[in-house]
Amino acid sequence: MKHHHHDHGIAQDSLREIFAKRGLRTTRQRESVYRALCQCNEHPTAEQLLSRVHAIDPEVSQATVYNTLDTLVECGLATRIPASSSGGACRYDPDTDEHVHLVLADGRILDVPDDLSKRLIDAVPAELLQELSDRLGVTCSGIKIELSGS
Repeated sequence: MKHHHHDHGIAQDSLREIFAKRGLRTTRQRESVYRALCQCNEHPTAEQLLSRVHAIDPEVSQATVYNTLDTLVECGLATRIPASSSGGACRYDPDTDEHVHLVLADGRILDVPDDLSKRLIDAVPAELLQELSDRLGVTCSGIKIELSGS
């Protein structure tokens, strides 16, 4: 089952299942952080997420939010998007399917719609990837495309 962030209402039991599948214990804090992340569609920084989590659950500490984000990334429930400018904050994305990002000059990151993401990724020729793998002696396991815009 794919979870996209347009999926606001994650039922309680399915959240437990999602966590259990990844070998994670369900805690109230993890639930609050993951829920808040899934409700954001602008790929929040940890700071932005902290204020959203506090709106739902004021007792969650900053350290807990940061630790939970690390945990979600480690177990594959979220991806960390490195800052596009040095000194900028990383952003977090609950959509771990392969998709394309458009990074705006003000630091916001938008998802390219799925159909267009797929067309962009599919437009990279397989033989080009094969040649790259042969030449560098590595296996290419995926494609991340980041576009810039304003």
